[in-house]
Amino acid sequence: MPLPCQLCYEDATLVCSACKCARYCSEKCQKQDWKTHKKGCEFQQILNRVNEEHAAAPRARPNSKRCTGCNVRFSRDYPCEDECPDCGYVACESCACDSSSGTCYCPQSNFGRKYCSMEPKWYHTDGNGKTYRGDRHPETYPGEEYPDEIYEAEPRACNNCGEVTRVFKEKYRDHAYFS
Repeated sequence: MPLPCQLCYEDATLVCSACKCARYCSEKCQKQDWKTHKKGCEFQQILNRVNEEHAAAPRARPNSKRCTGCNVRFSRDYPCEDECPDCGYVACESCACDSSSGTCYCPQSNFGRKYCSMEPKWYHTDGNGKTYRGDRHPETYPGEEYPDEIYEAEPRACNNCGEVTRVFKEKYRDHAYFS
């Protein structure tokens, strides 16, 4: 469903090229709204730059003495169950098997296991809620193969791991198909 025009509330098809937030149905509405939008546009551009810088900055490694998911302190009786070799996310047994708390910060994998080799799940995210949308070629076992129509016609290099294999067609990479 399209978002409404900033001025007349009709379906918007245009987006302000500067702030990337204000939406308009026509150039006429955009020009008519400029005096009102100008100040907010400048402010939104600053916010966009700050957000981009923040997103690009490397995330600090989590405290290895506490579960990153629930913040419980590890002990001999309650040890660390899983640790991501790439981002340092550590999880207790409860969080490691929980679908939302047991997702590390890596955008292409979870605890070192590449998302491309797993069946799509709703919790395959980068730790900030952004869903993995890359190639998929899940491991299969005899008798559990996926139907041929799910795969692209020809093998190619996976855009995540580089392995040359048959990958899912784009519409089958979404977790909703497997839910």
